[in-house]
Amino acid sequence: MIYKCTDNQKDLVLDFLAIDPITNAFVIADIERYGFDSLDQDVWVYTNDLDDVTGVLLRYRDIAIPVHEEEFSGLETFLPLLQSLAEIKAISGEKKLIDQYIDYFPELEKAETVISVCEELLVLPQKMNLVQALEKEDIPAYIDWQKDCFETLSETERVLSELIENDDIHIKVIKNEKNEIVSSGRLSAQSSMVAMITRIGTIESEEGKGYAKAIAASLTQDCLEKNKKACLFYHNPVAGSIYHQLGFKDIDKNWIMLNPKKEEDKMNIFQELMS
Repeated sequence: MIYKCTDNQKDLVLDFLAIDPITNAFVIADIERYGFDSLDQDVWVYTNDLDDVTGVLLRYRDIAIPVHEEEFSGLETFLPLLQSLAEIKAISGEKKLIDQYIDYFPELEKAETVISVCEELLVLPQKMNLVQALEKEDIPAYIDWQKDCFETLSETERVLSELIENDDIHIKVIKNEKNEIVSSGRLSAQSSMVAMITRIGTIESEEGKGYAKAIAASLTQDCLEKNKKACLFYHNPVAGSIYHQLGFKDIDKNWIMLNPKKEEDKMNIFQELMS
């Protein structure tokens, strides 16, 4: 049986997702933050004959995230529902799960990343003393930095200002002597158990100075001080080796995104998920 969730099912759904808080970090965070009444989000649950939750499907804007075991009796129910959602442009989730959907969405292509988790920070890089929180007056500089590093913006200047004012976003930066932001990163998908480190980058002219490592360490420290596990995705082995030095350990699950095949659309979708 499948049905659309309301607040009455919140605890039931979160209990099911909490079995794997790392892989389900995005879904848990979105439910805790937006609930079931947001126009940006829908949540469906699938139950077996005993009324036990065996699957959850989240739509956040134009991204869908299904959650269930590899052996799932509700696949034939989730699949047509996904295909009927005209606004969906990307599907993401754990590899062994998403692999079951790939053949049904030929217009999408697969991008795979490694999931890594840190429960103890092993080193404190020297450059951590340069890391500071993003202030409202630095938002224009942060916008410029995003254009240099990613060529796409996560939010507009107005939205960023509101998020900072309401303490709804956590961004760390490193500036040069001209007060320009040269490196940054942020915490996203923050749930009561986990926080995802995303959008780590350094402008090309300042690469190789350890700034990204310092940003990642500072954000990790912030997570651990709140008794949350720090998580991140990576596909670059060089970046992975830096995270491993800090204390991150890869788990035995990879994350898949099925993205539009046009490169520009793919980047926009990925940045939206990771923002």
